[in-house]
Amino acid sequence: MTGSESGFLNTLRALGTFRREHLGNRPSDRALSRLAGTSASTVGDWLRGTRFPQRLEQVLAVVEGIRSEADRHGLPTATATSLLDDSRWRAAYDQELERRTQNTRAAVERAQALSAQRGDLGWPVRNLDDPFTMDVHHAIDAGEDPNDTALPLLPTYIERDHDALLHRAARQAEEGRSALTTLIGGSSTGKTRACWETLQRLPGTWRLWHPIDPSYPEAALDGLPRVGPRTVVWLNEVQHYLLTMDPTLGERVAAGLRELLRSPDRGPVLLLATAHPEDWNRLTGAPHGTGDNHPQARALLTRAGSFTRIPDTFICDPQHLLQAAQSDPRIAEAHAHAKGGRLTQYLAGVPALLERIDTAPPLAAATICAAMDLRRLGHSPALPTALLEATAHALVTDEQWNQHAHTGWLKNTLTYLSTSCKGVPGPLTLIRQRPGTSPPDQEHYRLSDYLEELGRYTRRRYCPAPQFWTAALQYALSRDDRRALARAAHDRGRVGIAASILDEYSLPGLFDRSSDYALGEEARTARAEAALIRITKERAPDTPRVLDLFFKEKEARSLQELGEQERADAIWEELAEARFPGACMRIGDRHKEAGRRTEAEQWYRKGADSGDPEAMQALVFLLAEDGLLEEATEWTERIADVGDIYAYSRLAYRFEEVGDASRAKEYFRKAVDAGLIDCYTDLIRVHWNEGDQDTAQRLYNEAVQSGETSGPMMKAERAGEHATADELAFTAVDHGTVQPLRQLLWHRLQQPDTTLGETLARKAIDAGEAFIVHGLAELFSPSEHPQSLKAMQRVFESADEIGSSHPDA
Repeated sequence: MTGSESGFLNTLRALGTFRREHLGNRPSDRALSRLAGTSASTVGDWLRGTRFPQRLEQVLAVVEGIRSEADRHGLPTATATSLLDDSRWRAAYDQELERRTQNTRAAVERAQALSAQRGDLGWPVRNLDDPFTMDVHHAIDAGEDPNDTALPLLPTYIERDHDALLHRAARQAEEGRSALTTLIGGSSTGKTRACWETLQRLPGTWRLWHPIDPSYPEAALDGLPRVGPRTVVWLNEVQHYLLTMDPTLGERVAAGLRELLRSPDRGPVLLLATAHPEDWNRLTGAPHGTGDNHPQARALLTRAGSFTRIPDTFICDPQHLLQAAQSDPRIAEAHAHAKGGRLTQYLAGVPALLERIDTAPPLAAATICAAMDLRRLGHSPALPTALLEATAHALVTDEQWNQHAHTGWLKNTLTYLSTSCKGVPGPLTLIRQRPGTSPPDQEHYRLSDYLEELGRYTRRRYCPAPQFWTAALQYALSRDDRRALARAAHDRGRVGIAASILDEYSLPGLFDRSSDYALGEEARTARAEAALIRITKERAPDTPRVLDLFFKEKEARSLQELGEQERADAIWEELAEARFPGACMRIGDRHKEAGRRTEAEQWYRKGADSGDPEAMQALVFLLAEDGLLEEATEWTERIADVGDIYAYSRLAYRFEEVGDASRAKEYFRKAVDAGLIDCYTDLIRVHWNEGDQDTAQRLYNEAVQSGETSGPMMKAERAGEHATADELAFTAVDHGTVQPLRQLLWHRLQQPDTTLGETLARKAIDAGEAFIVHGLAELFSPSEHPQSLKAMQRVFESADEIGSSHPDA
C-alpha cells in the first residue's frame, strides 16, 4: 500500500475486487453503508476507487465488515492479510491526507492569484460556513439536548435517491466537464439543503456565485461573461432567473447559461438549480395561450442538464434515519411526530407555521392571504408594509374590519406573524437592511416559502375582487411589480384594471366590445401611434446596439399596425442583416403572401441557417407543403434541440396527413416524451385507427396518469357529472396542458343552453387562463355560432366589470 493518490485509491479498488472475487460481493454495499454511516452508492464509489473517503473511521468500518466476512469464509491469505490490516490503512490514509494538504495549499495559492487577475465572481467554497445566507431553511428548536451538547447549525444530513444525481454532477465537474442539475420539489422538501451538501464535496479552490443584485436576472446577465472555471452557479429558485416579466429577459439568461455550459474554454462549471413543480411545468411544459415564451429555458433545463423530482415524503434507508435520530434530537422529534412521512417539512417548522395561521385573528389571516395572492400574482418577494395593509383591507368584509381594526392593528398583526415558530421564522419575516444601502421609506416583509407555495396551490383558481387589484397597483413600489400585477389581472380578463398600468408594450386587449371578440381597429391604431412616440422619446443616440435592435423591432411592428408596410419592410431587412430573431421570417412571410415562394424560401433558409427557430419552422411548413418531408424532419430535430417541442407535433400531423402512420406515431411519441402530453390523444387515435386497441388502451391509462384527462372528463360530462368534468379539466391544467379545458368549453358553449359553458369560462378566466377562453372565442363564427359569441361577450364583460367575490377560505 503506497501513499500516492493512485496507490491509495488503487488499493481501495483492490479491496473491492477481493470482495467480488473471493466473497461474492458480500457484504453488500448497503450492509457496509450501515457500518460506515453513509450511503450505499458512496461505499460503492470507494470500492471502485473513484472517491476518497473523508473520514478514516468510515474506511476502517468497511474494512472490518469485509474482514469479518473473509474470516467466515476462512480466507487468511497473504493478500487478505495485507488488505485487511488496520495499521497499514491508518498509515496510508495519513500519508494521503498530507499529500492532499500540500496539493490543496499550492492549488489555492494558484487559484487566488488567477482569481485576483481575472476578478472572478463569487466566494471560495472553503469560506462558506453559513448555510442560511444561501437560503437553506432554519430547523426547529427541539428543546434542550439531553446530552447537553451544542447542536450543529443544521440537522444531521441523511442522503436520499436524489443525492446520487448531485454526486454524479459534482464528480463530472471535478473531472473537467461542466454540468447542470435541477432538483424539482415542493417547499421544505430539502432541495436547497441537498445542494448545500454538494458544495461541501467540492475542493476548496472552487468558487460559488449567487447572482441576486440588483435583481436575479439582471445580476445573472451582468456576471455570466465573467464566470471562470471551477465555479458553482447557485440558481436556487430558478424561476427568479427564467420566469421574468419580460420573457425575453429570462430567455437571454437561459441562453447565456446554455452557452456557459457548452463552452469548453470556460469550464468546468457546476450549475445547481432548484424549482417548484409549478414553475418547472411553466418553463418546460407545452406552451399555450399567446405562444412559446420559454424555448431557451426549456432547452437549458431538459436538454443541457439533468433533473430529478423530490417527493414530499421522506424516503431513505431506515437504518440511517434511526442513526441520525439517535444523535440529533431535532431528527428524533421529526421522526416521532411528522405526519405522512413529511420529515423535512416538520424540521422546517411547517406544522408550527400552519398552527399559527389556523389560530390567527381575522386581520392577520387576511394579511397572510394578501401576501399569498401578491406573490402568486407576480409581486417580488419583498412586500412593503403599506401594500400588505391595503390589500389585507380589501380581503375582509366590512363587518370584520369594523370589529377588529383597532388602533395599532397592523403593528400587532405584523408582530404576531413575524414572531418565530418553534425556533424557525414566522409566516412573515422582516427584511433587514444591508450595511451600506439606503434605508427604505417603510419596512418590507418576506412570506414563508412554504406558505407561498401553499397559496399558489390552494388559491390558484381564485381571482381577487377589484378593490384588491386597485390597492395592489397603487401601493406596489416598483414599476416591474406594478406591471407584473397588471399582467396577472390581464391574464384573468381584467382588461380595464390592467389598462391603468400596462402601456403600448402590453399584451393586446382580450375582448373589445366594439368588435365582438377582436381588438378594435381604432384602439390598435392609437396604441401603435403611442408606441412610436415612446420609442422616439426613449431611444437615445448612445443606446447600446442590442437595445437599439429591440427598439427597431417594436418600431417595425407599430408601422405595420399603421399600414406603413414599406417603411416596416425596410426595418425588417435591416434587422435581418443584424440576425435579429424573427426578422427573416417576417420578410419571408411577406414574399409568401405575395405568391413568391422561391424568395420566401430563401429568406426562411437565411434565418434558419442563423439559428432562428421561427424561421426554421416556417421553412419546415414550406418543405412539408412541397412534400419534402425528409428535409423537414431534419429541420424539425434542430428546432426541438433549441427548445421548440411543438415542432414534433406539427411534423407528426403532416406525416398523418400523407398517410405515414409509422412516422406519425414516432413524432407524436417524441412530442409526448418532450412534455406535450396533449399529443397523447393523437397518439392514441393513430393506434386505434390501425386496430391496435391494446396499445391504445395502455396509452390511455398512461395519459390519464400524466394529466391528459380528456377521456374520463368527457365520460363524466356525458353522464351529467359536470362538477367531476370541471375538476378533471383543471387537473390537466395543473399538469401543464389545457387541451381538455378547451375541449370541454367548446362542447358546452355549443349547447342550446350555454349556462354551464359560461360558468366554466369564468372559472378558467379567474384561474388565469383568459387567453384560452379568448382563443376559443375566435374560433366561433358570427354566422354559425351567434349564441356562443354572445355567451363569450357576457363572460368577458362580467370578468372585467364585476370581478370575483371573496373566497370561502
